[in-house]
Amino acid sequence: MNNALILNPPISIKRLSFKINLKIFWILSFVLIILLLSFYIFYLNLIFFETNLIKNHEKKLDEITKENKNLEINLIKSNSLGDINTQIEEKFNELGFERVNQIHYIRVLESTVAKVNKSNE
Repeated sequence: MNNALILNPPISIKRLSFKINLKIFWILSFVLIILLLSFYIFYLNLIFFETNLIKNHEKKLDEITKENKNLEINLIKSNSLGDINTQIEEKFNELGFERVNQIHYIRVLESTVAKVNKSNE
């Protein structure tokens, strides 16, 4: 029975393969941890950048809202009747019109008749 076939390999070969597999496991684990940490840092940086952008846009929105309110107030002030009258008078003066002080009506006598000339007929 010296020539018997042994199905199980010697124990030393099993331990050697287990050590190699354990070494590969630790290397892969370390690489995975480093990779996950780098992704974590990248996305954390991205989140901080986006929140900073949101804050800046909110500040701009507040400034624009305040400016809009000021413009509305100025528009209401400029559209008051006194301002409109002064603007109209200034425009009339630029165009050369004068203010009317007295109104004179043309008086038509009852005996006067108007005649219409029709040149085409």
